[in-house]
Amino acid sequence: MKKKFDFSAEMNDTESIKSTPKNEYLEEEKQLLDVNAKELANLNDNVHEMSINLVNLLKFLREYKLTIAQSTQEQAEKFGQSVLDKFLCQIQDKWDETERKIHLADNYVLIPHWVFYILIIILVALSSFFASIIVANAEILHSAVIWKAVVCCTFMAVLGIICTVVIPKLLDKLK
Repeated sequence: MKKKFDFSAEMNDTESIKSTPKNEYLEEEKQLLDVNAKELANLNDNVHEMSINLVNLLKFLREYKLTIAQSTQEQAEKFGQSVLDKFLCQIQDKWDETERKIHLADNYVLIPHWVFYILIIILVALSSFFASIIVANAEILHSAVIWKAVVCCTFMAVLGIICTVVIPKLLDKLK
């Protein structure tokens, strides 16, 4: 014979659902989810309303014709003209300054400063070499060939200086 099992003793032993922190947390989560669902539904309604308003606005803009008042157009033209006049004055000032600098630069031969110093060094070196050769060969100072070379070199230097001074003046007169 089968014996019936009595669940009443087991039921009495089971504890009723107690209020534990985990259960309270789950209840709060359920409430928050309900609030979130309501807010989401509200947000969805707002987005739908905004999309309808946007479609209506686009329809309105397609039908709307943009017109500018005559006075506004004249003011814009005057403003643009004043800006262009300012730019023109600035450009003219720069142009005049550049022309002045070019005119001043026409009278000069521009060489870099390092080239000038190199030329001075070469000139000093050659002069000292020439002087040392003369001192070393003092007995040939009475030679006519040396004095002819000195006269020719001096003549060439004077001729070069004259050409350097006269040619730019002639070119300025021809302009």
